[in-house]
This record gives sequence, C-alpha cells and structure tokens, in this order.
Amino acid sequence: MKVVNLKQAILQAWKERWSDYQWAINIKKNCPKGATWDYLNLAEALLEQAMIGPSPNPLILSYLKYAISSQMVSYSSVLTAISKFDDFSRELCIKSLLEIMDMFSNRLSCHGKAEECIGLCRPIPYRNLLPARQPILQALQTQFREVLEKGWVDSHAFHLFENLLHMGGVFWFTNNLVKELLKETRKEWASRVVELLYSIFCLDTQQITLTLLGHILPRLLTDPAHWHSLADPPGRALAKLSVWCALSSYSSHHKGQASAQQRKRQREDIEDYTSLFPLDDTQPSKLMRLLSSNEDETVMLSSPGDRSMSSSLSASQLHTVNMRDPLNRVLANLFLLISSLSGSKTAGPHTQFVQSFIEECVECSEQGSRGSILQFMPFTMISELVKLQALAKPKTVLSITDLSLPLGRRMAAKAIAAL
Repeated sequence: MKVVNLKQAILQAWKERWSDYQWAINIKKNCPKGATWDYLNLAEALLEQAMIGPSPNPLILSYLKYAISSQMVSYSSVLTAISKFDDFSRELCIKSLLEIMDMFSNRLSCHGKAEECIGLCRPIPYRNLLPARQPILQALQTQFREVLEKGWVDSHAFHLFENLLHMGGVFWFTNNLVKELLKETRKEWASRVVELLYSIFCLDTQQITLTLLGHILPRLLTDPAHWHSLADPPGRALAKLSVWCALSSYSSHHKGQASAQQRKRQREDIEDYTSLFPLDDTQPSKLMRLLSSNEDETVMLSSPGDRSMSSSLSASQLHTVNMRDPLNRVLANLFLLISSLSGSKTAGPHTQFVQSFIEECVECSEQGSRGSILQFMPFTMISELVKLQALAKPKTVLSITDLSLPLGRRMAAKAIAAL
C-alpha cells in the first residue's frame, strides 16, 4: 500500500477491518521519507473520514486516538482539525470530539518553539468548541440579557449567538428569542429588544424570517392560550420585528443576496413550506386546520369555489408572483390568516396585533421601504381595516392598495366611500 492518497489508505484499512496497531504499522511502512504526519495532515484526514455520517465511525476514530497516544500527530494538528468541524447538530460527533480533546487537554502547554506555540493557539480563539457549562437555553437567555443591559451586540456575543444557532437549530433559536421579547412589558425596553433581535437575526435572515412568519406567528395568532402574550407593548414590538424581518428578507431575497455563511448552513431543521402551505388549494393546509380547530372562535376560511374574485385574490396573484417560492408563499398565507382575524367578531390582543402589524407595514411603505409586502394582502381585507379608527384614513387606504390594478382601484374607491 502506497501512501499516495491518505483518504484511500484510511478507507482501505476500514474496509479490511484493521486494528489500530495493525493500521499504524502498515501506514508507517509507507510514509514518504522526510515527511511528517502533521505535514501530510493525517489528523484532519482521519477526522474527516470519521465524521462523514450522522454518528462517528468508531474504527477510524480508534486510528486517530492511537495516532495521538503514540505521538504520530501533534496536539496542535488535532486541535486544528477539530476546529474545522462546525455541524453542532450531530450530538454524537460532538461528544466524540470532546472525548478526543479530553485525552490531551491536561497536557497542553505553550513551552517550546515559537512556531509550535502559535500553531497550538491558532485554532482556539472564537471557536467556542466546548459547550457552555450550563444548558444552551440558559446560555441563550443569559447572553441575551447581557446584551439587553448593554444595548448592543459585540463580537463575542455575536459569535456565541451564532454557535447557539448552530446547536439548537433555527426554530429553537428564533422561538426562544421571541419568548424573551414577549416577556418585556416595558415599552422603551421592548423597543430596544426589537432593535437587538433584528441585528441578531442577521445571522440567517431568510431562514429565521420563514420560521417567524411561517411557524411562530400562526401558532400565536390561532391558539387562544397564547393571545395574552400579544398584548401591548410586547405584542406591538413583535409586530414591528415581524414587519422589519419580512421587508428585509423580501428585498434581499429578490435581489438574490445571501451571505456565504447562510448558504453554507444546512436546512434540515426547516420544515417543508409546501407541506405547510400546499400549492394545491383543494388540499387543506396546516394553517387552515389550525383555524378550523379553534373552538373558542371559529374563523371560517371559505373554499376556492366559494370565494368571490375580490375575496380570493391579492395584488401579488394578479401580478403573477411565483407562489412556489417559500417566502412568497409564507407571506401570502400569513396575510390570509391576518385577513381572517381582521374580521373577527371578538376583539382581543390578537386583533390588536393585526392592527399593529398593518400600521407598521403602512409606516414602512410611507418611509420608502423597497419591496412592499402589502401586495400579498387580500383585497377584501381593506374593507375590514378601514373599520379600525387608526387606519380609517383615505391616505392609508391608498397606501395599502395597489392602484395599478383595476380591482385595486375599485376596492380602494369603495373603502374610501365608506369612510
């Protein structure tokens, strides 16, 4: 066996089920003269092959442990290899990496040649490989309270939030930060939380927005047990945050902007939005079932055959916006939910949230925000909105209606005439 390709050599040893001692003898025989195993990146090659699956490969890990124990590879090369692993969702792999680090953590030192010390220290900063000594939920809450007290997010906190996002997943991360927002009953502090969360959500704006608008808001708005949490000021603050995220995502999404980090992040923890909001409108979506299961207040959403043209269409549909796009579909269905709640006979925090959400949309559109999301609003919602005192203004009606469409102009004229 010639060590021309380390990957092939490792896979051959694994296929033939060599013991760690047998593997070490064979690979040493074929080591090129004058080359060190650190130079050949043996530790990285072993770790890469061991961590391919959802759980670590025990046989290949035994090769790495033997290489560490026999000092075939240096501690710094092992640390460097470990620092490149960033899929914190694989718990068994993380556990194995920590066990490997535990083998030599008490023998680490920086006494020696300068280049060796630098090689040891390079992998350590900002990686936060070791999880906090407290549960990740507690770590998230503690870190968020710290940045709330300071009023800004520094680089250390940003790195910690990023690692917590990796570990817990997008839904866990977003849901628990929204809970922190809903705990804040002080108006000034609620506004501060909105600004902080908006900056934190830049870690992965697109996926966090899909989770917020497609999962978290529908649950809060359709379950009466959660309505009390939407009372002002946290309810108004959540409405503002939701609109900001929606506008930011819609604007950047249609420009095709996404950071390298966001493109790299895996999406396995995000539910298929086509199943949440099916493309075939004859099949009831989860949102429809949520609404129909609400026993305290039945909100009926008519079937496509029962809807009139004005009740079933929005400006986005008439402009033939691609509804196969997850963000477009989530926005369309969120406005469908908001439309059904705006005509609710029972007022409460959930209807106040709807008003706050629309008011924020109007305010942002008046300030010249690019990529208006109001095009996803059903036209019949206009007649319901003008019944609200804060929105019963001709200027507001004109700002929330697409006047480039005949149907939009007709609905706007009808709403203004009813004022």
